Amino acid sequence: MRIFFLTLFVALTVSAFPQKKGNELLDSLLHELKIAKEDTNKVKLLTSISQSYVSINPKEGFQYAGSGLQLAQKLQWKRGVADLNNSLGLLTGDTGNNAEARHYFEKSFDINKELDAKPFMIANMNNIGRSYQRETNFTKASEYYFKAFAIAEESGNNERAAMLGTNITALYITQQDYQKASEYATITIRKGEAANALIHVAKAYELLGVIKLEEKDTIAAKANFEKALSIDEKLDNKIAAVSVLTNLGTADADPAKQIAVFLRVQKIVDEIAPASQNAILNLANLGLNYYTLGMSKSGVERKKYFDSAEIYLKRGEVLCTATNNPEYTADIKQVMANVQEARGNYKAALENFKSFTAINDSIFSQDNKNKIAALESRNQIEKKNLEIEKQKLQVRGEKKNIFILFTGLLLMSAIGFLFYRLSATRKQKNKELTKLNKELDDANKLKAKFFGILSHDLRSPIANLVNFLNLRKMKPDALSKEQVEERENKIGNSAQSVLETMENMLLWSKSQMQHFKAEKKPVKIDDLFFYIQKMFVNNETISFRFFHKTEMYFETDENYLKTIMYNLTNNSVKALTGISNGKIEWRARMENNKLFLSITDNGPGVINDNIKALYDETYISSAKHGLGMHIIRDLAKAIDCNIIAESKPNEGTTFMLIFA
Repeated sequence: MRIFFLTLFVALTVSAFPQKKGNELLDSLLHELKIAKEDTNKVKLLTSISQSYVSINPKEGFQYAGSGLQLAQKLQWKRGVADLNNSLGLLTGDTGNNAEARHYFEKSFDINKELDAKPFMIANMNNIGRSYQRETNFTKASEYYFKAFAIAEESGNNERAAMLGTNITALYITQQDYQKASEYATITIRKGEAANALIHVAKAYELLGVIKLEEKDTIAAKANFEKALSIDEKLDNKIAAVSVLTNLGTADADPAKQIAVFLRVQKIVDEIAPASQNAILNLANLGLNYYTLGMSKSGVERKKYFDSAEIYLKRGEVLCTATNNPEYTADIKQVMANVQEARGNYKAALENFKSFTAINDSIFSQDNKNKIAALESRNQIEKKNLEIEKQKLQVRGEKKNIFILFTGLLLMSAIGFLFYRLSATRKQKNKELTKLNKELDDANKLKAKFFGILSHDLRSPIANLVNFLNLRKMKPDALSKEQVEERENKIGNSAQSVLETMENMLLWSKSQMQHFKAEKKPVKIDDLFFYIQKMFVNNETISFRFFHKTEMYFETDENYLKTIMYNLTNNSVKALTGISNGKIEWRARMENNKLFLSITDNGPGVINDNIKALYDETYISSAKHGLGMHIIRDLAKAIDCNIIAESKPNEGTTFMLIFA
């Protein structure tokens, strides 16, 4: 004959209020309710009050849960609506109406799923499983337990995992799989202690006590029951304490002592939950122990104990029918058959025994055990698949990290190489800058020397003129007419030379301007030669000749080229001074898309030092002869013109201008 034990466990949602215990907590919450405003805080208060009554007096909790639900719906606060539907499910379940309890749990679950509130979804699934377990639909119950347990473990919620562990443990006990039951009880204690969820730890110790009772280890059973009762009393959890007391009663071998415990329990459950599963269990245990005690008696005393057994058993059977609890119906039918057999009512005993066998075979069939085992296997497979998926994600994450590190290394290498290149480039630029600075310093020194010569050549004629004028002013008769004429000629020649030097210097200064650029455009050769002819028309002692094809054009800066041609022509004119048959020829020809422009004179030739300035920018000669060559060189460079000079003593000089 089976020993009756309690597997019921109540799962509460997390309270938002201080962790006081039992009546102390309830009194505190009721006091706060009196001054609470009509807002979400009042909904939380009503939720906590209704949940407190679940473990103290479920009948009293309904009014607070109903009021809270109305306020939450009025405020359109989904979190509150979900919590209060869950509370109503717990309260309703303890009255024995499991179908209606599931209705509330499922409404709460739908809202929590919408809010993605996994801890509350787990509690809902656990409570739905409990409602099926009360109806001995263990397959359906285990389906919800294992699903919820997987979610709890996946999210790392030890408190919820411990809560589910108690019900899974109880489920395996009903299937008499005590090894699996012990495994889950141990898991529950570990996870409950980790989450400081002592209510679950107490339940796990109670269930371990039940397992030890079934294994005939009464001492270990009582030790576990005492641990559970100690925790429940500290938590002031009356419902849980009733369950432990019931199991402690079954652990005693003396039926009279068991009856004393069960009568104490019955008084409590009649006050707080008269239609609960606790009440059914206790009534069945009272019937069993009165029958056992009656079997040891005779006569009137025997009849008295059998009558008491039938009274309690019939009360339990009525509650089983009202709450659709076939598991305890089967146990009650078995005891009732024994009582009626002992009284000699064999027909009624046979009917009750047949009912017991039919219900028992239905509940504890191998098919159900296989289904539960399959559900656990599926849960384990899903758990392994989840672990494999996590490992795959971890591997992908590690690969991603390696890729990021490799990319970072390449980036750092690229940055390092870039810094190296920048450093090398900077060193090269510094070398070039140092070289340019040296060249600039040398150029400045040359220019200083150059301007020193210029200042001397400009100052000397002017100084002579000033001295001559001062002399004429102070002593007008100091010089004869011939001397005055001679001096005037010399001063006139000097002034002409100064004028030419100044003109050349101004032209050269213009060419040295940093932002001054040549502007190329089509130029007609006829116009260039006409310009030279016009500028030197007064030189009657020199014959000018120009050779070119008609209508010749090319692109260049006309002003730059005229200046070059003027300076070259002027140099030739000076070279022919005193020569009676002086000749100057300008020639222009096109060859391979290049223009060749040349000037030739029949003078005495040019000293190489005088034309050195055409090719060497650092060369400085006298201002009178060297400045013109500087001007020609810089202007030619500006218009992409190459100049070749060829001079023979006593035969003349030729300058060739080549335009690409």
